[in-house]
Amino acid sequence: MPEMPCYGVQKELLMPYRRYLVLWIAVIAMPGLAFAGWMDDAVSGLNSLRQNGQSNHSASSKVDMLANGDIAKGLKQALHKGARISVDYLGHTGGFWKHSEARIPLPKSLRTAAGLLKQAGLGSYAEQLHQRINLSAEKAVPLAKPVFYDAIHAMSFSDARRILQGPDDAATRYFERKTSPQLTKAFSPIVHKELNHSGAVKSYRAFSSQYASLPLVGGYLNDDLDGYVTRQALAAMFTVLACEEAKIRHDPVARTTQLLRRVFR
Repeated sequence: MPEMPCYGVQKELLMPYRRYLVLWIAVIAMPGLAFAGWMDDAVSGLNSLRQNGQSNHSASSKVDMLANGDIAKGLKQALHKGARISVDYLGHTGGFWKHSEARIPLPKSLRTAAGLLKQAGLGSYAEQLHQRINLSAEKAVPLAKPVFYDAIHAMSFSDARRILQGPDDAATRYFERKTSPQLTKAFSPIVHKELNHSGAVKSYRAFSSQYASLPLVGGYLNDDLDGYVTRQALAAMFTVLACEEAKIRHDPVARTTQLLRRVFR
């Protein structure tokens, strides 16, 4: 089973800060030590962190040396790589259901009904619906790969320089803002098809029927599963995409092409 593409990146980025935080605590807590050497080490470490914090300035100088075309191509290549990895991660067996950070919950409007069915000994209907919703997203994601790729290649990067100097997920969020309506329109029929193929629609009808049979509280449900699963699946793909973008920005090993190494060095 694939691991979260950039699991541990944030942890790794925090490690230097943890080291010097512990060092400062030790210096303060043990005044009896001859801590001149400790202080030198701490100052040296903090200077190193300060230099890392000046990366925006060096990034600005680096951007000035790059052609707009290279920046645009590099950002698109990073998004293309991230899209492929997000599809591979979410589109394998159990890609949504087996990963807590990607698992799609039941729609909010169904959660109360699910709780009541469980109390009535009919919880299996809710569980089956929940699993099949996630299975539908899992099956739909690989079919969305060309949709993602087409949207990436069609992007206009007139503000590519600003994106390159932006936060770790700047390219992903720009892509999300610019393409979400287009992706939703293209992805929706794929999700609709897979909701039927996976049996999620059938499970939803059974769920609704069982809920309607409950005395006093029951009633037929009318939820837009297509829209809900589409939004949730795309949100998960953007989350993994942003994770991979951050990894490319910070981890040289993730820069697998010459262009990525030149743009993100």
